[in-house]
Amino acid sequence: MNAWRHHLFSRSPISMLIIIGIASVIANTGWRVVMNNFAVDTVGMTGANIGVLQSIREIPGLLSFTVMFLLMLMSEQRVAILSLCVLGIGVAITGYLPSIYGFYFTTVLFSIGFHYLEAVNRSLSTQVLETESFGQSMGMIREASSFIGLATFIAIILAIQFFDASAKIIFFFCGLCCAALAVYLLSFAHFKEHKVEQKNNIILRKEYSVYYLLTFLGGARRQIFVAFAGLLMVQKFHYSITMMAVLFMISSLATTLTVASIGRFIDRIGEKRALMIEYVALAVVFTSYAFVENHYLAGGLYILDSILFSFTIALVTYFKKTIRSDEIASSSSVSFTINHIAAVFLPFLLGLLWVSNYQIVFFCGAIISCMSLMVAFSIKSEPLNSQTIKQV
Repeated sequence: MNAWRHHLFSRSPISMLIIIGIASVIANTGWRVVMNNFAVDTVGMTGANIGVLQSIREIPGLLSFTVMFLLMLMSEQRVAILSLCVLGIGVAITGYLPSIYGFYFTTVLFSIGFHYLEAVNRSLSTQVLETESFGQSMGMIREASSFIGLATFIAIILAIQFFDASAKIIFFFCGLCCAALAVYLLSFAHFKEHKVEQKNNIILRKEYSVYYLLTFLGGARRQIFVAFAGLLMVQKFHYSITMMAVLFMISSLATTLTVASIGRFIDRIGEKRALMIEYVALAVVFTSYAFVENHYLAGGLYILDSILFSFTIALVTYFKKTIRSDEIASSSSVSFTINHIAAVFLPFLLGLLWVSNYQIVFFCGAIISCMSLMVAFSIKSEPLNSQTIKQV
């Protein structure tokens, strides 16, 4: 923990990445903790409605390649700050529009900020951080985000228990903190992002096909967790807002304690083995979701699922080692779009299946994990473009 705290106030590029991660996690934490209860108890949504909501939420992700047009007008650093501000505003106003269509609108606004931010943030991280210690550095940034996420969970729980804070208040203050940190980042000096001038056109290459496919499957699999794991806790096991906040808090703490070690572990064993471990474990977790009957065991699966998400660092390091140094910005936005192709229609379709049999939803997650494992076998031991390592 001391490592990221040492960098936090340095006003350096890595400090910027840490603050971006912190601001984003505050807004996302506030949204995630109360969204299912807000949707069910305040808005009156069903599983099918939430499926539609999650599909709508991913449309900006599908269109994230359009960030390239913004990059023609401003730097990646400025796009990241603007996106962070939109993300915060979208979350802050959610509680003020407590209807189905109001929730749809604020979710789209929040999603535009989030997905544009993620598209450029991946590119910034790839260029700023050194290849040899990339996994460790990413682990440090995620450790900072997880720690602040944990603090946010605790603050939400205390606000609910001692001040009877509503979902509206939680949405507002979490979004406001995010937007305020975005404004603070404007005081940072403008950093030169590129060691190599970036191409601004949309690029698809056959040599990146394994990465594209794993990104696509990862997006589909992640949506099942994001859209339906929390819903399972609320609908089947009747978790309250406080219980959900505690669950998220424990998940964040577990991630905080493990993510740095996972990053070092990935640097040591390589991306291929790390991804294979992740996919096997996820197949087991999703299958277990389908059969679990005890709410403590269900919460344990959720926590394990959150820890396994840290292994996605391996896919980012694989991207860094395979991408051509002048195609980082373009390929980041394209891959982020690919990540969200399935996310646009899958939550809607699975939301319909949820109504008849929720187990099918999690069986689909297990099947996608197995498909990812088969694709991972084709990852080469050495980077496809060794010059990338030297240049980036």
